[in-house]
Formats: sequence, structure tokens, C-alpha cells
Amino acid sequence: MGLSVTPNNIIQRLWEQGETASMRKRWGEAADAFDAILERESGHLPAMIKSSTALLHLDRYRAARKRIFDALPLANDHPGLVLELGRKLRQLHEPPLLLDLIRRSRFVLKANPQMLTEMALIVSSIGDQETALELVTQAVRLDPRAGHPHYLRGTVLMFLGRMEEAESELETCIRIVPDFPQAHWVLSRLRKWTPEQNHVERLQKLLARTKEGSEPEAYLAFALHNELHDLKRYDESWRALERGCRAKSRLDPYYEDQTRELFEQVKATCTAEFVKPRQSRQDAYTPIFIVGMHRSGTTLLERILGGHSQVADGGETYAFTAQLKIATDHKTEHALDLMTAQRLADADFDAIGRGFIEGSRWRAKGKPFLTEKLPPNLINAGFIAKALPNARILHMVRDPVDTCFSNLRTYFSNAALYSFDQVSLANYFGHYQGLVQHWRTVMPDRILDISYNGLVSDPEGTARRIFDFCGLPFEAEALRVERGSGAVSTASSAHVRQGILTDRGAAWKPYQDYLRPMLARLGEVGAIAPEQLA
Repeated sequence: MGLSVTPNNIIQRLWEQGETASMRKRWGEAADAFDAILERESGHLPAMIKSSTALLHLDRYRAARKRIFDALPLANDHPGLVLELGRKLRQLHEPPLLLDLIRRSRFVLKANPQMLTEMALIVSSIGDQETALELVTQAVRLDPRAGHPHYLRGTVLMFLGRMEEAESELETCIRIVPDFPQAHWVLSRLRKWTPEQNHVERLQKLLARTKEGSEPEAYLAFALHNELHDLKRYDESWRALERGCRAKSRLDPYYEDQTRELFEQVKATCTAEFVKPRQSRQDAYTPIFIVGMHRSGTTLLERILGGHSQVADGGETYAFTAQLKIATDHKTEHALDLMTAQRLADADFDAIGRGFIEGSRWRAKGKPFLTEKLPPNLINAGFIAKALPNARILHMVRDPVDTCFSNLRTYFSNAALYSFDQVSLANYFGHYQGLVQHWRTVMPDRILDISYNGLVSDPEGTARRIFDFCGLPFEAEALRVERGSGAVSTASSAHVRQGILTDRGAAWKPYQDYLRPMLARLGEVGAIAPEQLA
């Protein structure tokens, strides 16, 4: 007679089946195994989390989300499980639930330094830099000889505008781990470097022994470019930038056909009739979406709006995309993808709008207006207009060459993959301009173009026009963008703290000969006039 199988033995066997299937990426089998555990023990928290992971891989977004929602009331204060739930809540874009989980589980008091550092990174990515600083500071206290917590603490301090402290933390990280590439890159962005004070020699030595085509090579090459650019050693600076772009392009290839197909789908779906909201709605606050190309001045615009007494500075989030995922039951990796755009033709936009308003209420902090600064939301502008009748959409417009060159020399970790090749970047700018023209045609009253040059040359006049479009009274104090309050978690975090700068145009001029492929293609797509090519 064989050995009987107890319920616990059954669960153990199913768990092993699920783990094995997950490792082999057989997600249907994994989901079945973890769901079988839940049929026998409905409150099995680890199985809920594992089931959610499998369901996300199966592109069953709503079911994966429900699994995590069901798990939350059962969550205890075990730091490992809290971290697992934190990862999922970040993935599902549920910041209020994530922050509440951290607080009630007393995670900061129970987790080890590695867990604290990862959770700090998660929290920083949702824009709560103060909580991120608390978490990573505890990690530094517990293990002051670990490099990663010092790096992350320096980055968060930079976002908070505490530049001297940030520099000290980053140098501490580098003393502990001399070849920590991200620390060198963030340090290169903190301020303007001089012949008397820079890290060029240190970076050159590190690059000399860095593997070609690797992520460290990309980070270090961009860092070297930044510092050589400050020193006006333009030929050397260009060679470093070219090396960084080449490495990044190998790591994350860009597929232009996907961009073209997506933009055409959006334009085909978002006709003038489609983008009209079905009915007006009284929302708790008015969202202000700031869109455009990366590096077009969107951070400066948000900084001005965030200085208004009636406006909450919401930061850069994928809150609207999160609602599109729910509506289409599909997990898109970026602001929008082709399948989402196709499924949105029949979506419930009233539910999308309500979901956005409720999901972002915590960021509004009781104020009547909330900014949402995500440049790629330009592609969602028609869907935003349909879902949110009261939303204001502000589109930043900057000189095409200034914009493209600034994109080219910015290291985007998970976005703007077109920006690491001159011709791909110019082609993307052409697609972008075509989409902007479509929005101007189908909803001319819903989107306001704002000139970057106008904003820096006539801040008050331009701000008055912006505030009037949004329904806000003018407040001169909002123009003090150098104020210490508020976090800036973008590539412009250091520059915007210096006030409204008027000398940032034509940074590409010293590199003009190297930029011939980009300039020629911008001319071909009609972005610049022939005389600009001379």
C-alpha cells in the first residue's frame, strides 16, 4: 500500500510544479499550479503573488491585478512578502496601496539593507522621494559599507535639490565600488564641471577596461561626454557620446516600423468624432497633462505650474496608461502599444476617466489642479481628451535641432530608444510632428502649444497665457522655479534648480559637422528649413 498524500504534501508538490514551470517560462502551467494551491488554501499569500506573475505573463492583466488586490488584506509584516507585493503594486501602478503597505507593515524597521534599497528604488520611481530617502537612509545606517544604498541616496538627494549632499553620497559610493557606472553618470549631471574640478581622467581609465557594448560602457561614456562637454573639449566629447550611443543601441535596439504602425493606428482611431467626450463630468480636480518630445522643456513648464498655489505637482507617472491597461486587459510596457490602441476603439472611456481621477487623487493633495508630466502621453492625447472632458493638455514646442541634440546626449534608461541613433531620432521627430498636426486638426481647442523660446524669453507673458488656458489666475511666485521645495525626478533635475535659463539653445553648434546625418534627415522630413543646414 502506497504512502498517503496529505494536503500539505499536495500543496508542496503543486508549489514545486509551479516554480519549475515558471523557470521554464511555461506560464499557463505555472498559473494552473498556483491556482490549484489557492483552491485548497484560499489565503496562501505566496501562491497569490506567484499566480499574479504568471497571469501577467499570460497577458491577463485584470486577473493578475485582482490576485494582488485579494492578497493585500492578508499581508503580514514579513519584509520579504512585503517587498514582493511592493514590486507588484509598482508594476500595477497602485502607489497609494504601496505606500500604505510600507507604513502599516513597518517595513523600514524590519527589512535588511538590500530589501530597503530595492523598496527605496520602487518608491522613488513612483515619485515619493521623501519616503524613498527614509528607506535608503536606513539601509545606509545598517550597512554603511555597501555601495548601492549610497548611490541611490545620492540620486534621491539630487531629485530633492540637495546637490552638495548628493555629490558626497555619490563619491562615497565610488570610493566603495570604484567602477559603479550609474554613480559616475549621475555625478556627471550634478553641476557644471571645470578644468580645475572634473573626473575626466578617472572616467577615461574606467572606460579603458570596460567591456565593449555593455551597459557600464554606455553609462560611463555618457558621463565622460557630459564632463568633456562642460570643458568645451568638443571633439573628445563627441567621441565619448558616439561610443555611448553605439553601446546603448546594441543593448536596446529600436524598431521604427513599430513606431510608424502605432502612430498610424492612433490617428486612424482618434478621429474628430471619436475624441469628443460623450458627456461632461464634475471631477474632484482638473488634471493638466504636459506632453511633447523629451527634452523640450516639459520639466520647466511643470516647475512653473507646480509653483502655483492651486496646483499640485504630480510628477512623471504612467497613471493614465495604467487605466488603459485595465480597460484593454493588456499590459503595455510603455505609454501605449499597438494592441492597446486597437482595443481602445471599443473601450469604456468614462470608466478610464473615473479610474484616473480616483487613482491619482492622492497626488492632488486636495488642490483643484494636478499636473501629469509624461512627455510620451502626447500619443495618448486623443484618449485623454475623450476620457477626461475637463483635462487641459499643454504641448511644449522647442527648436527641432535643439530638441533632437538634447535627446541624443541624454541617457534614457528605459525610454526613447530612438534617441541613440541620429537618423532614427530625426525620423521619430518626423513621426512626432505628424501626430501633433493630427491633434491640432481633430481637437484644436483641447491642446495648447507652448513655445520653449517664448517661455524663457518672456516667462510672465507666456505663463499668463498658460494659466488662462488652464483656468488659473496669474501668480508671479510660480516663476521662481529655483525654489527649494518640491522634487524633480527627471533628466533636468539639476538644470531646473538654476532658474529659467536663457542660454541653453544651440548647444549642438560645436558638433555641427558630426551631426550631418541628423540635420540632413530633419530637413528631409520637413522639420527644419534648408538654410539651417548651411
